[in-house]
Amino acid sequence: MRLNRGEIDSIKSAIYQIDSGARIFLFGSRVRDNAAGGDIDLLVESQIIQFDDRISILAAIKKNLGEQKIDLIVTKDLANDSDPFIQSIKDEMKKI
Repeated sequence: MRLNRGEIDSIKSAIYQIDSGARIFLFGSRVRDNAAGGDIDLLVESQIIQFDDRISILAAIKKNLGEQKIDLIVTKDLANDSDPFIQSIKDEMKKI
């Protein structure tokens, strides 16, 4: 996983301010240690986080990590989400 402890802590802090029980997963190129570059792709499982909360979360993460591309997907129930994209990334996700 190509995130350092400070980056992980910043991501968790921003998300836990809204939902302390959220489960956070990294997916995409940052999961692969041998890849280079790439944006930060996050999937969050939360019953609380709403669409509008995503803006606050992204702003808080960027405040701490600097301006970079961050994708944030929120699902209420990862185990039962039938979205084809979420199904396609399940095997590569890493919990942070």
